[in-house]
Formats: sequence, structure tokens, C-alpha cells
Amino acid sequence: MSHFACKEFSSLEKELKDDLLECYVEAQQEIEEIINSIESDGFSFDKLDELFRSLHSMKGNCSVCFLDPLVGVLHKLEEIVDGMRGGYIQYHQHFGDLINVVIDKVHALLKDIYQSHVAESALRDLLQQGLDNIYAQEEDAERPELAAKLLRQCSNQVMEEEKKDDTSSLIITVEFTEQQQVDIDLFAGFSHKLNRLLGYSSERSERILKLCQLINAELREPVDPCQLSAAAYMHNMGMAVILNCKDDEEAKKEATKNHPMVGAKLLSKHDGWEDAVDIVKAHKERFDGTGYPEGLVGPLIPQGAFILSMAVMFIDSVWGKSGSEYNKSAMRAVQSVNFESGKGFPQHLLESFNAAIRKVLVAKRK
Repeated sequence: MSHFACKEFSSLEKELKDDLLECYVEAQQEIEEIINSIESDGFSFDKLDELFRSLHSMKGNCSVCFLDPLVGVLHKLEEIVDGMRGGYIQYHQHFGDLINVVIDKVHALLKDIYQSHVAESALRDLLQQGLDNIYAQEEDAERPELAAKLLRQCSNQVMEEEKKDDTSSLIITVEFTEQQQVDIDLFAGFSHKLNRLLGYSSERSERILKLCQLINAELREPVDPCQLSAAAYMHNMGMAVILNCKDDEEAKKEATKNHPMVGAKLLSKHDGWEDAVDIVKAHKERFDGTGYPEGLVGPLIPQGAFILSMAVMFIDSVWGKSGSEYNKSAMRAVQSVNFESGKGFPQHLLESFNAAIRKVLVAKRK
């Protein structure tokens, strides 16, 4: 495995490096807000100017601190945005997604250099070459597909890293039919976009999905993993309504209460996902009947709904909205989930949850 280093950066004072990381995260948040605004309220050249300036500032800070391998990636991203300002590259949703992903991956590389003094070359080279290809493409209509390809490659690269880390026991392979795969790709896109608009980490959906599948694999009678995958991606879709509530707190409460039904209705428009619809509809129900939207009790609640609810509770407790890094609250999150024994969740499913989390923690330690 090849690595690169930035020795001049590593030799800087810790205070200066801390300042750089803080400024990077601030610029990253600004960029995410601008892209969210473009996606929710529409495109404008003023927003592109803001996006360009934020990228330029981010690149400049990295350049001053001798992070040249990362500067090259950010510079090419900046050139693509400048092409949008110049009108010869048309903005597309794939570009918005790609900008967020590239900045997030560069942040991960930056943290690796900060903590370990080296970072893996494969990810950096993948980003640089992919962005170079997008910018060099003469046919503008071909660029969105190149952006989508790079997004897929980034996702695959993460999965390859996870395989290297250990962990055959953590890799759950789900086999979809051709049509199911088309739908799952669509659901994943919906989920990633909504997470961004709601202020969540871009990785939230994948973390929830993986934990769902790990818990499911521990069960004697597992849920259909295809249906569970669809539910994991689509469970929060009803929360899109809250984006239209502005500062109306009562409207937000009502939207939150109704979001399982709204999400289930949206999913039901796609054929073949009946079990996933039931999971989404019931994922806020509780074992003791105090949940919503229907107040279902015990065995009336699909097993997949409990699995999904446990995964969401743990992931959001540990990573929160920002999802920027794994924090030390994992055991508290485990405690909180287990505290729901007989109230939120049935005991036998908690045993499967605990077995899954043990595997995650062991793999992380290795």
C-alpha cells in the first residue's frame, strides 16, 4: 500500500495545524450550505461565486501549510467550478454531490497526515485523476456521467479499505435483482441528498445500512436483506416535509410525527418493496406500544422496523449530525439502546444488536 507524506506540514506547530483543520471544517460547512441552497432553492451565479471563493480559500490555506498533494485536488475542483462560472461547464446535481464527497475525502486525508504523518496515495490519486478527466472532457454533456463514475469509485474505494481492515465478518453481501439494484441506487441517491439538506453527514445512510445488515445477520430468522436495504435508505424520506416548515415549530412537530407514513407512501410508489414499506411505516413504533404513528405493540411491529430503529439510534448517538469522526460515546450509545429492553425493543433483538456491535468494536480496535 503506497503512502505520501507532507514533511513540512508535519513539522509545523500544533497550534497552526489545529487552526488549519478548524478553518477547513468551517469552509467545508460553508460549501455544503451553498450546495444545499442550490439543490433546494435553485441555481444562481451568485451562489457559484460564493462556492468558488470558499474553495479558493480552502485551497489557499492548504497551500500555505505545505499540503501540496491535497492542493492539486482542490485546485482541479476549483477549476471545474470556475468553468461553471464561465458557462462552459453546466451545473449538474452530480457535481454538487461530487464536490461534497471530494472535500470530505480530502478532509480524511488531511486528518491522516495530521495524526499519522502519512496518508494513502490510492485515494488521493483517484480523486486527482477523476477530476482531471472531468475537466479535460471536451463534451460537456459527458461530464455528469464522469462525475457519477468518480462518485461510484470513491464509494468502492471505501469498501475496499474496509475489507483490508479486517473484516470478512463485517462485510455483508446483498444480492439484488437487476431491477432491485436500479431502485436501490435511486433510493441511495434520495437518501444522500436528503441527509445533506437536513445537515447530516454524507455517510449516515451507509453507516445505518451496514449496522442494520450486521444486526440482521446475527438473527436466527433474518429479515430479507434486500427489503431491509431499501428501508434503511428510505426510512427518513418523510422528513423532507420539514424543510418547508421554516420556523413554524408546530408544523415541524407534525411533520416529524407523520414522517414514517409519508416515507412509506413514497416508497410504495415503487413495486416490489412491500416489506420495506411496512418497515419504514413502523420504524418509530415501540415494543411497549408508546410509539407512533399507530401505537403498535410487540409482535404487530415488523422485526425489520426494530432493527432499523436500533441502528438509527446507535449511529445518530455516536456520530451525531456532523458525522465528522467517531467519538468516545459508543458505550453510552450501546447503554442507551439496551436501556430500551422491553420498552422500545424486544430482548432477543438486543442480543443480536450487542453481538453486531462487538464485531464493530473489535474490528475498529484492530
